[in-house]
Formats: sequence, C-alpha cells, structure tokens
Amino acid sequence: MNNIIRIATRNSPLALEQAKMVTKVLSKHNKVEIISMSSSGDKVSPKKFKAHGGKGLFLKELEESLLSKKTDIAVHSLKDVPADLDKKFSIITISNRENPCDALVSKKYKTLESMPKNATIGTSSPRRIAMLKNISKDFKIVEIRGNIQTRLKKMNEEKIDGIILAAAGLHRMSLKEHIAEYISTDNFTPSAGQGVLCIEYLKGNRRMEEILNKFKIESVEDCAREERNFVKKIGGDCMSPIGVHAVIKRQTMKIEAYVSNIAGDQHIKSSYIVDSKKSIGHAGTYMANLFIKQGAKKLLGSNKK
Repeated sequence: MNNIIRIATRNSPLALEQAKMVTKVLSKHNKVEIISMSSSGDKVSPKKFKAHGGKGLFLKELEESLLSKKTDIAVHSLKDVPADLDKKFSIITISNRENPCDALVSKKYKTLESMPKNATIGTSSPRRIAMLKNISKDFKIVEIRGNIQTRLKKMNEEKIDGIILAAAGLHRMSLKEHIAEYISTDNFTPSAGQGVLCIEYLKGNRRMEEILNKFKIESVEDCAREERNFVKKIGGDCMSPIGVHAVIKRQTMKIEAYVSNIAGDQHIKSSYIVDSKKSIGHAGTYMANLFIKQGAKKLLGSNKK
C-alpha cells in the first residue's frame, strides 16, 4: 500500500478529468489510485457558499482525507485554493499551465463587445461581475453555479445570452467548440492560478515532495506563487473581485493585477515588470503594496458592508 499514491479528488466531471491528467503524469513511475468524493462546496446553497469561505469549501473533505492518511495527495484547480492555505498543508504546481483566459460562451454573440448593453450574462464570480460592469453597467448578471455541463444546460434552458467560464476547464473537458471568444487578459484579468493544476499534500511529507518536485515546471511555479502572494498580501479570498496574472519570458516577469469594488464602478488596475530572478520572488508582494497605497483594501472592504 505504501508504494501506491492515493489521489483525492472531487467527483465532478472536471475534477475527475484533472485527476486523470495527474494520474497520467505520475503513473509513469508510480502506482496510482484515484479516490473521489463529494465536497461541501458542491452541496451548499449559494448564500452559504459565500458565507463559509467560498471556494475553500471545495477543499474541506479532501483535506480531511489527507489528515486521516486515507489519501496521499489531492488535485485542485489552483484558482480554487485559498491564498492563505492552512499551515498543515503544502501545495505544488504540476505540468504546464493551460490557457489562463476567461471565455465567453454564447450561441448568439461572438464577442463581449458585440453584445447589447442590456444582455443577460451568467456568472457567479465577483471578479467577473465587476469586470463585466466595467464594460456595461446595464448588463443583467444572472448567478449561475454548478459544473460546466450544468451551466451550459442552464444557459440554453433559461435563455441566457452568454456565460463566462475559465477556458482551461472547457479545454480539459474537450468542449472548445462552445467558446465564442477568448477574452484577452488585458481586458479580463484572470483569477490567481487560473489554468494551473496543483497538488496538495501534508506538510513534511518528504516522499511526496521528492516525487512531485520532478514534475514541477519552475516558471509555472514562480508565476503561480507570485499571483497568490499578491492576493494574500491584499487580504483577498476566493470571493473577492481580484484578478492577477503573471507571465515569465527570458527571465523577465510581467505581473498584471486588478482590484475592484463589487459594483464595478471603482477599480485599480496596473502592471509591473521584474527583470531579475532575485526580484521575481518578491513581485506579488511588491505589487500588492503598491495597490494597498492606492486604496485596494478600502475597495475590498466596501464589498463587505
């Protein structure tokens, strides 16, 4: 049993597909078993979801399985993992980053810009809601939750003009044909870690660290870390209207960030370029401090009133 890596995953179609992707990577040199389970985040009402930690609820049962030693690792979309992770656990990214963009799914319109100002758009993400309101205050936002297939079905049944989803999820589920537009990260700053898969494990588990480090891609790890450092320093969580995206090219990191109030009528948006390996490790915190000086914490605080 000690030679088998037991993978904890939610039992949603996308989560299972992501666990299979990780299995494919790890099984080249290890025996792997997938153990799926339902999570609190899949069960609670939208109101309770927001009140009890947002996307952190997707981790609860998986982390319990790690603590009880029933599983060895858990697979997550990094954007669903709180920046302020419980100190009992560690995370590491695995493999390449998928497309980090948000995507417009619509049968009627090819781009966000072509949609009428009073179009009905489905999303439950505060970040996406704020950015949509930056484009048009008259957009009618419909809260829409569930897995990708459920959201696509709701769009058709409820005659919603379009929905916004992460392109990465649509790619991983082989549903690219539903994408009308890849929304540029210049216009829609992604969530921290969007498009990145990560592995969570018990801190101090040397065996897992040694195995997983072999599959880590340094540039992906660096970008993901600094995006999460930005969110952590700002004091945001998975339900905050915060976007941050980092890219590394030739030892230079460009990090772009966005913080808004939920109404979308006040926001801060900026970018920062770091041109040395030593400074890359501080980019997220540095950027966050610049945003804090410009009133980012006050903007986020107004969302809780």
